[in-house]
Amino acid sequence: MENRIITRNQSRHQLTMSALDRDLRKAVALGDLAKVRQALASGISPNDVDCNGWTLLHLAASRGRDRVLRILLEEGGKPDIKDLIGGFTCLHYAAMHGRTRLARLLLEYDKSNRSELVDTPSRDGWTPLHVAAHYGRDSFVRLLVQYNALVDPLSIKGTTPLQLAIIREKQSCVKVLLDNYANIDVQRGFPLRYTIIKGNHESARLLLNRGADPNLSREDDGQTPLHLAAIKNDNYNCRLLYSFGASCHACGDDGKTPLATYKDVYTQKESTLCFKFLRDATTNPRSLQDRCRLIIRQAVGKTRLHHLDMIPLSSIMTNYLKFKYDDFCGF
Repeated sequence: MENRIITRNQSRHQLTMSALDRDLRKAVALGDLAKVRQALASGISPNDVDCNGWTLLHLAASRGRDRVLRILLEEGGKPDIKDLIGGFTCLHYAAMHGRTRLARLLLEYDKSNRSELVDTPSRDGWTPLHVAAHYGRDSFVRLLVQYNALVDPLSIKGTTPLQLAIIREKQSCVKVLLDNYANIDVQRGFPLRYTIIKGNHESARLLLNRGADPNLSREDDGQTPLHLAAIKNDNYNCRLLYSFGASCHACGDDGKTPLATYKDVYTQKESTLCFKFLRDATTNPRSLQDRCRLIIRQAVGKTRLHHLDMIPLSSIMTNYLKFKYDDFCGF
């Protein structure tokens, strides 16, 4: 009998707390500061979790309630608590929605734990930078790197934020990450290969201009980006890759060059622009001008190529090194 009474009393208490908790969460979502203060004063902890493992900080971060978030932090809220959905912190959710002001508050409030919070991985190894890059939050990406976030953290699957930005075609995020020295050739040149496979000319040109290696081959078959462009019958990307130093004589694991690979894929080949270009580029040596440009760019180094405009050179030379004018490729 005593156990039954305790159970009933506990059930009533849990129902009452649940109702209070729902009211508090509604107040947080709506940004009702008075109700939030009142509920916290009654003894409710900002670190209590719901069925998804969300604390009030998760909710405030998701809804962009920075004034509420400040109160929660002052009352002992812990921003490093992970939810049960994917092991995400409130900073992950701020990144998802691009809440830069709120993120700055989180990172400034407890400076002693800032380095841990900014790089906290989710269950899949995604840091807030992964999330921001995936959703194309370029201002948030910029904020995180200002707070010394790792630029190339690896997820459980070995993916970096740059790869996610490339896959999602978030050009502004790609540029910010490259400006902060993200590894442009991660996973043996995955970013460039992916853009070639997808036929994204703008991204391919951006990556090549920033120093992506056009001759890195895939581990599984040894094919280079030029092989992939040939398979896609993409005349533009074939010319683009060659202009940035791609070798027409590189062989895949099957011993075939891009031209030979093209011949295997297409029967009606002689009349296509792609075939004619690959044939001519394979047969004829590079011009001295091309060789000089590639050597100079290599000497500058891929991490400094985006500073070419800062070097005291003539505009003709700067454009020459940046491949702005190239009569051969028609760009």
